[in-house]
Amino acid sequence: MWCSKNERGEYHHGDLRQALIDYALGRVRADGAGAFSMREAARAAGVSSGAAYRHFSEKDALLVAVAQEGFNFLAQKAVRASAGKSGSEKLGALGDAYITFAADDPNLFRLMFSQMCMAAAKAAGPKDPSIPTAFEQLREALAEVTGTATSEVDESLLAVAWSTAHGAASLICDGVWTKEDPKAQAAMVEICRMAQSKAKKK
Repeated sequence: MWCSKNERGEYHHGDLRQALIDYALGRVRADGAGAFSMREAARAAGVSSGAAYRHFSEKDALLVAVAQEGFNFLAQKAVRASAGKSGSEKLGALGDAYITFAADDPNLFRLMFSQMCMAAAKAAGPKDPSIPTAFEQLREALAEVTGTATSEVDESLLAVAWSTAHGAASLICDGVWTKEDPKAQAAMVEICRMAQSKAKKK
């Protein structure tokens, strides 16, 4: 990321938008979404507030962009965790990746799943379309376990699987459970059991 001054002393960035996102991401991770202002982000990037507002109309818009980065990180983590695995093993790995992400980045996790950011991220689509979202990876794993096409995965089973993983992750974020809590692992085992039971009934 480069930043240089012109003859009038104004800063120009190679990618000011990304510089603002990177700064905001660091602050969110460290101290939460309320820990900084747009003016502070602009100052950190070496530009005027006006220059920052040309990329983001308000702080909420910047936070949405940070959340999109987070969803991309989560998708990448899920891909790495489930690489080379299939069926129930893949399903368990995805659940563990979800919980680990929340435990390691609780402030970012909370921002991502806030009502504002969830809706905006869904409308915008994934930052990297080549990587399935963590939710779509969960759907694919359930399809493998239940022996169905991805498009035919039982939506109620998918909802239960996601809400179970998300609930465990949220409890860890809030300090109720630890990442290594047996109850968190038991929740993931229950998801696999439910999916396998669904497959046997076919």
